[in-house]
Amino acid sequence: MEPIIENTSNDHIIMIDKLSKRILGHPEILGRIIKGFIKESKDVSLEEIIELLKERRIRKGILISNS
Repeated sequence: MEPIIENTSNDHIIMIDKLSKRILGHPEILGRIIKGFIKESKDVSLEEIIELLKERRIRKGILISNS
């Protein structure tokens, strides 16, 4: 049995990649992922994480502080 990726055209791979990025770009979804998997977010509420994402204060896994 051939791997699925070999049976998929480049256009489909590109489409899946773009759709995945759009899904992960939503603060509500990304906030839940951060809350569930990043141990440093243990003491931060989901609402706070989502707000920080919307304000673009979290970039590449780093919290950008005001100070």
